[in-house]
Amino acid sequence: MEFRVLGEVEVRRGGKVEVLTGRLRRVLLGVLLARNGRPVPVDVLTDALWGEQRDPRAPQKLQLHVHRLRAVFGEPDRLSFGAAGYQLRVRPEEVDAERFVALVEAGTALAEREPQRAIGSLRAAMALWRGDFFADVEVPVLADWGRRLAEHRLAAVEALYQAELACGLHEAVIGELSGLASEHPLRERLHELLMTALYRAGRRPEALDVYHRARHALVSELGLEPGPGLRELHRRVLGGVLPEQTSRAQAAVLGRAG
Repeated sequence: MEFRVLGEVEVRRGGKVEVLTGRLRRVLLGVLLARNGRPVPVDVLTDALWGEQRDPRAPQKLQLHVHRLRAVFGEPDRLSFGAAGYQLRVRPEEVDAERFVALVEAGTALAEREPQRAIGSLRAAMALWRGDFFADVEVPVLADWGRRLAEHRLAAVEALYQAELACGLHEAVIGELSGLASEHPLRERLHELLMTALYRAGRRPEALDVYHRARHALVSELGLEPGPGLRELHRRVLGGVLPEQTSRAQAAVLGRAG
């Protein structure tokens, strides 16, 4: 069985795919998955499903939605009830979000010493995303999970471009990095990667412009100067001493996670 939440919420069982279109069923499954196989108390689930609109029959309504979810699973014992609440039996490899995190961590660990292998792992991680994560659902536990996944996604992007730069693909990544740096103007790591790509492509003035835009955003939004990594990279680009390919010395500046 496979649970897919990185886009449209789906349950895959054998060759059958069930798309959970109902908001309440999606929230119920999401909260159960977010607890990583631990029991979830009834009041936590009813609050997630109905919030302040909860009525005295909420526990009975919850039972109905649990019954419908069990029917989707085709394995009634997957979702059990006990003294501590409802518990979904699930293995990490059955959840696309958990596989995504594992692939990101593996790829990030490989990014410096084995960049080609890192690219494969990180591309596989990014391919698991099919859309937004519970985009129309406002539930705190899912919002927290979504924020963690978004951070992993950005870390994956940064590690991926680091690996691709190490493989000499600077020309190929400039366009995507430019868009990401504009989308995340306070993310210094993206600016570092973009500056490196531009410099290696022979576009030193544009690389310096990236630094000035990043500094302006940091100072105006946060009242902070760029961090030591970005400042050191600016100094090296300004002096024309940035190596054309990744070296161990450069990795010390460029190899840190965002």
